[in-house]
Amino acid sequence: MGNLLGGAFVCWAAASGDNITDGRVAAIWLLAMFCDVLDGFVARKLGVDGPLGVQLDSLADMVTGGLAPAFVAYRLVCENGACEGIVLNALPALLVVAAAYRLARYNVTAAEGAGGIYFEGLPAPAAGIFWMGMTMWWGVADGGSNLQIRAMLVVAGLGMLLIPLLMVIKRKFFGLKGWGSDRRMDVLRKIVFACFGLLSLGTWFVWGNVYAAVPLCVLLYSGLAFIFAPKNNTT
Repeated sequence: MGNLLGGAFVCWAAASGDNITDGRVAAIWLLAMFCDVLDGFVARKLGVDGPLGVQLDSLADMVTGGLAPAFVAYRLVCENGACEGIVLNALPALLVVAAAYRLARYNVTAAEGAGGIYFEGLPAPAAGIFWMGMTMWWGVADGGSNLQIRAMLVVAGLGMLLIPLLMVIKRKFFGLKGWGSDRRMDVLRKIVFACFGLLSLGTWFVWGNVYAAVPLCVLLYSGLAFIFAPKNNTT
């Protein structure tokens, strides 16, 4: 429910014209996703885990990973003078549709008992992390160079195009959790986190902020997960 309410707050803030780049929205969004990380652990500890929790988890993720990113993406499009473009107006809607499809597919596979160190497509919360990072980057890019603003808009465009596609494809992605079950995956995860650190340092030196690294890290992980996807039916 904390995940759900946090995502709903982001939608309200974006739709009402509130300032979504001052860090407050990002902080609440991050808190919502932190609730999403902990809910399964808490449910198991309390002995209340079950199929109801699976459905509630996906419904909440639909808000934080589908609706909230779409609201923020649309706001970004409009504030950069592209509200009249039909194509650009339609792109944020793809985030909602892709998240709904991805989460419904996850619920079906979870009910069938499928699982493991791999999962099909990019998880919907990754879209939330991407656009949460975009709100923070947006706040500092407005006072930065024209090159940084252009880079931000290019990354936002890639997010609207690629993230919906990555959510709905059936290619197996490796997760960043589940350490210790596969040594090769553990090495790959260490490489991914090292790349995250280098990317953060790079954005700090180039633009003076690490916020730009958040959406870039999501794209980097998506690319590496796509490249190193298993070529068989390993689950």
